[in-house]
Amino acid sequence: MHPFRLSIAVLSIGLLVGCAATRQARGEVQTSGFLRDYSILEKGGDDQAKLRYVASNVDFSRYQAVHVDSVTMWSGPGLSKLDPKEKQALVDHAYTALVTALGKSFRIASDPGADTLRVRGAITEATGSAVAPDVVATVIPQIRLIATLGGLAADSAATVGEASAEIEVTDSLTHDVVAAGVDRRIGQRSMRGMFSRWDDVEEAWDHWAEQLRMRLVEAGAGHAPVEQR
Repeated sequence: MHPFRLSIAVLSIGLLVGCAATRQARGEVQTSGFLRDYSILEKGGDDQAKLRYVASNVDFSRYQAVHVDSVTMWSGPGLSKLDPKEKQALVDHAYTALVTALGKSFRIASDPGADTLRVRGAITEATGSAVAPDVVATVIPQIRLIATLGGLAADSAATVGEASAEIEVTDSLTHDVVAAGVDRRIGQRSMRGMFSRWDDVEEAWDHWAEQLRMRLVEAGAGHAPVEQR
C-alpha cells in the first residue's frame, strides 16, 4: 500500500475507534413474552429504550440494593441456531454487565429485602457480525481511496451484530413492577471489537446496564457513583 494511503488508513482507524460501538435500531421493536405486562409500556424518547415504563407512584429512594437474576434467552429466531457455548457466554456477559453497572450505585444483594429491587433480563435476539467483511466495510468507505485492503474486496452489504433485550425491575418482596424496558441495538461498524463476532451484542448489554442504573438513580433509587480521584 502507498505510504500516503497507509497514513490516511491509520488516521481513519484512530478516529473510528472513538465512535459509539452500537446505536438504537430504527423501526419497531418486537416483544417476546418475557415481560409480565406489556400494556404499561410507552414509547421512549431520546436516549431511552424504545418501549419503557417507570412507575410514578413509587418511592424509589428507599431502594438501596438490587438482586440480579441470571439473564435468560427467549424467542428470537437467531438464538436457536447458536452453539450452547455461545449462548452461555452471551448470558454470562449480560449478567456481568448488569451487576457491574448497578454495583456502582447499589449494594448487590443475594436475598430479597425491604430496600431491594429485583432485576430480570432476557436476550430476545442476538446476531453476530461478519468479522472479516466488517473490517473492510468499516475502513474502506471512510478513506474512499482504495477498493481493497489486504486483498479483500470491500463489501457494502456486510452485516454488523445486533441484539434485542427486555428488562424488568420489581420490588423484591411484593413483586410489583416498578420499571421495565424493551430495546434493540445494532452495531455501528466502528473499529472497536471488529475482530469479535459478538462484540456488538456485548456492547449493547453494557449500554443497557448503564442506562438502567442511570434511570433508577434519576428516579431516586441508589446513589450516584463516587468519583475516583
